[in-house]
Amino acid sequence: MKLIAFLSLTENEQYRILFKEGTIVAERIEKPVYKKLYSLHNFYVEIHFHYGTEEILYKKVFKNGELLDNYLNEIILPNPS
Repeated sequence: MKLIAFLSLTENEQYRILFKEGTIVAERIEKPVYKKLYSLHNFYVEIHFHYGTEEILYKKVFKNGELLDNYLNEIILPNPS
């Protein structure tokens, strides 16, 4: 799925696809916010959760740039087997 197709979906559809097909590549806790970075096809989605309730506060969708640069040291690479 391309980024434009993802963004054309409803918010509920975006979350459904993200949680089903996306891969968590990094996590951060910056109380009161808990952030998870998902990789989905050829782009990334950063979701901000409330630390105490785990309620989704908002999301950011991007391909590259400063938001991704903030995570480069934290990205979990698959273990070659």
